[in-house]
Formats: sequence, C-alpha cells, structure tokens
Amino acid sequence: MIISTKTGDQLDGQLLYERQKTIRSHQTYPPGPRIAAAGLQVPENMGSVLRLADAAGSQYVTFVGSAVSAPALTRLRRTARSTELLVQWEFCSTEDLIARSEEFQPLLALELTTESLGLFDAALPEQCAFLIGSERYGIPPTLLAKCQQAVHIPMYGVNGSMNVTHALAIALFEWRRQHSSNNQ
Repeated sequence: MIISTKTGDQLDGQLLYERQKTIRSHQTYPPGPRIAAAGLQVPENMGSVLRLADAAGSQYVTFVGSAVSAPALTRLRRTARSTELLVQWEFCSTEDLIARSEEFQPLLALELTTESLGLFDAALPEQCAFLIGSERYGIPPTLLAKCQQAVHIPMYGVNGSMNVTHALAIALFEWRRQHSSNNQ
C-alpha cells in the first residue's frame, strides 16, 4: 500500500460550509438511523447527540425521560451549534416511547449485554433506530427489553465504557459505512 504524502489545505469555515451544502443538495444517501436517547442528564451530551445526528444524516432524535430547564436548554443549543434547527427532535416519556415503539423498529441498543454483538461484526439494518442510555446507568431495563438487538463497541483497555456521545458517533458512522456506496 502506498501512502500519499499530500494532505491538502484545511478548509476554513466558509469553504467547509459550501462543501457540506453541496453534499447535502446533490448527494443521494439514505437517511441515517433514528436516535433515541434515554435518560441523558448532561445538556452538552444532548447537544452533541443533535450535532452527531446532523453529521451522520439522521433526521430524528427523541430524548426519553429527560427534563431540561431553560438554562440547560441554552447549554444544549450552544453545544448543538445550530443543528437543533436542522434535525427534528423531541422529548417524551418512557411510556410514550414504548407506546410508539413501531416508529423505532428495529430498535438496536448500543449497550454491552450478555447477548450483545460486537458493532463491527453486526450487519446493521438499513432502516433502524439506535437507543443509547444515560451517562451513568446506561439503558433502563424496560427499554432494553424492547430492543431487537444489542450491539457494543469492542474496547481493549481496562476501562469498559466511553462517553455516550462518543459511542453513538462510532455506531452512526459504522452504520453509514455499511450503507453508503459513496462515502465522502
């Protein structure tokens, strides 16, 4: 394998914006998975979920069982960097998500369980939703039971977990890798 020594120039804000606008308007790509985030407590993580959803081409995010005060909403929006205007998002209760579960099928838990598959070994469905859990407790058992499959990210260090938004990023872009014939 030959490695190129060319790196090119870093794109500044306006050039990057124009590139992304062109990709979005001329590129045909399947919409990314729907995202459900259960019990997130950190507004910056919620904003990061919205930013990731936009980056991966996901169109819907549902925050389950999370309450956000006005100051926290400001922090969420600051982290989202205007992607809260590009991605449809909502808050709902656990009971509401369960009642609307057909909208999220198949529902894949991003969680290490006794039956989870390694993310890179799993054939991720073209149409699916990812469920992530809270920063501290993961996915509540009532919601985990509603999932059709659990996938986990193989980790090789002593620590067995990572930030929930980092894990979501890996899962979304593995899904995108599996389902995009023309990766940019």
